[in-house]
Amino acid sequence: GKSKKASLAAAAAAAESSSPPEPSAEAERPYAAEAKEYAKILATDGVVRIDNVLPPDLADDLKSYLVDLRARATADVESGKVENTQERFADVLLNQNRCDLKIPLGPDPVNRALRHLLRETVVRPIVEEVYESYGIVGEGRGGKAALWELNCFMSNGGARRQLVHADSVAHTLGKEPVMLTCFVALQDVDDAMGPTTWMRGTHTEDAHESFYGGSDAIKDDLLATSEKLGGTLTRGSCAIFDPRTLHCAGGNVCPDPDNTRALFYVSFKNPRIDFPGSPSTSGYGIADVEATIDELSDGLEMACIGADEGRDRPSMGNPRLDAVLSYP
Repeated sequence: GKSKKASLAAAAAAAESSSPPEPSAEAERPYAAEAKEYAKILATDGVVRIDNVLPPDLADDLKSYLVDLRARATADVESGKVENTQERFADVLLNQNRCDLKIPLGPDPVNRALRHLLRETVVRPIVEEVYESYGIVGEGRGGKAALWELNCFMSNGGARRQLVHADSVAHTLGKEPVMLTCFVALQDVDDAMGPTTWMRGTHTEDAHESFYGGSDAIKDDLLATSEKLGGTLTRGSCAIFDPRTLHCAGGNVCPDPDNTRALFYVSFKNPRIDFPGSPSTSGYGIADVEATIDELSDGLEMACIGADEGRDRPSMGNPRLDAVLSYP
């Protein structure tokens, strides 16, 4: 039958309208009730949307910095100053007018946006709740989720639609995700900009078996019958998803060549595993540090306080994190 077209906004509204659970000792941390509701949707759908996780000023400052960083990185690669393209850009499907820019920790616009995301919104509690919801022994295990990726997907007019794919394969943990990724729109992403579309509930072993191991007819049937969750996002809104969920970015037909679609993203690895099955897309040694979400959140807070006090390139108060701070 025909697939039903839907919006991530509907899932977000469902979570926000759900009656919160009764207060308990376990629900004392900020956003605990909302995080539980979003985690349930993530387990079923593979993706959730949350609006207004970045204020306009932080989104604008970060995008300005990243557009400039992309231009400088491109110039450095083309001039030979940076010999290996992989030092600045990760591989991306259909890379004409599209790139996956590696982001350093350290620059103030990056620090402030990431700090706000982890300390002032429901994003971090969702990550922690998902990893803790599988009943693995160890209090606060969610806070040990490790930073795995810190990048920005960017596209301009002329970028073609991607093929449907998953960023991670099904694995021995079963339903438990190996990783969670958060896409944050740094401007409004409308239909012309080629928003990402997710295939609802395709983060399962059965769905992957049909998509990757089945016949063309089985694969086509999966794609035709899976509910599509459209990823149009307003500036500062985000989608958190299980990377096993099948998805694709649309073609960018925006007529203004300078109107860049920028999706800032950060991924956190399941603390139960050493390697999630695919290499990190990040650079600057970020993935090698395996900084926990707790360590990163505290370090970003310290760095932002230091910047407010006028310090140049302030410390994060953590030798492992300070070792990878970069200012390209």
